[in-house]
Amino acid sequence: MSGHVLIVDDDAGTGRLLALLVRQLGHNAAFVDNGIKALAYLDAHHPDLVILDLMMPDIDGLEVLKQVRRNPQTAHLPVIIFSALADPQFSQKAMTSGATDYWVKASVDFHHLGERLEAYLPAS
Repeated sequence: MSGHVLIVDDDAGTGRLLALLVRQLGHNAAFVDNGIKALAYLDAHHPDLVILDLMMPDIDGLEVLKQVRRNPQTAHLPVIIFSALADPQFSQKAMTSGATDYWVKASVDFHHLGERLEAYLPAS
């Protein structure tokens, strides 16, 4: 059984690349480019995991995360913050806001993405 991942990133190149890599690992992946679309997607679909950028226009990742945690339908959902911000203050704030994990974009080795996702997704 494969997992279903929602990727939320205002950088379309990053989001599409991540979605492609997740699909190559045998999982379903959807990509949206802002927080408003992410919340609408979550209302209509039931992914197993959300990979969420922090810095986005309109609704930033922390606000999306807070809304996900307040909604009983999505409160249990693993949410990985995937951000360019390496500052420990940001990761601490994300974790105390309910993030499941915090990945710094520059430190994620895409060759080992499958191993990193394994803890959060059903096996493919």
